[in-house]
Amino acid sequence: MTTPGDGYGQQGQQGWQQSYGDQGGNPPGWGQPATPPKPRNGMGTAALVFGILALLSIVIVWVPFLGIVTIILALLAVILGSVGRGRVKSLQATNGGAAMTGLVLGVIMLIIGIITQILVIFFAVAFLNFGGANSLQQLQDCVTNANNQPNPAAVQQAYEQCGQQFGQQLPGTQPEAPEAPEGEGG
Repeated sequence: MTTPGDGYGQQGQQGWQQSYGDQGGNPPGWGQPATPPKPRNGMGTAALVFGILALLSIVIVWVPFLGIVTIILALLAVILGSVGRGRVKSLQATNGGAAMTGLVLGVIMLIIGIITQILVIFFAVAFLNFGGANSLQQLQDCVTNANNQPNPAAVQQAYEQCGQQFGQQLPGTQPEAPEAPEGEGG
C-alpha cells in the first residue's frame, strides 16, 4: 500500500523537468530562480559607434557645411549614450562603459563641431567680404580661358599662370609698399 505522497512527488518532479526545463525562455518552476533577461546593450554600443564616427568625421568639419555631419553624429551619440546609461541604471543593460564613452565622445565632438562650423562660416564670410569673391570669379574666368588653349602643354602653363594670379589677388597677400627710411624724404 502506498501513501498519498509516494510516487506523486517523483512523478511531479519528472513532469516538471519535462515541461518546464530551461529550454529557451520557459518560465521556471517553483523554487527555481528566474532566468535574467538578455541585456539590451544596443543603445550603448550604438552611442559608442556614433561617437567614434563623429571623431573620425572631424576631418570633413573644415569643409563649409559638411561639418554638419559631425554635429549630427555627435547628437546621435549623445542621445543614444543617454538612453544607454538609463538602461544600465535600470539594470536592463550591462555596457555602461560603452554608453558613457559614446556619451562623452558625443558631447566633446558636438562642442568641437559647433565651434569649428562657426569659425569656418566666419572665415568664409570674411574672405568673401574682403574681395575673395572677385578673386574667385577672376580665377574661374582664367581657367575657362586656359581650357581654350590649343595643346595640353599650353593648357598646363595657363593653369599655372591662373594659380599664380589667384595667389597674388587674394585678400591680405598684396605686398606692402616699402617704407622710406627715417630722416630721408625731402
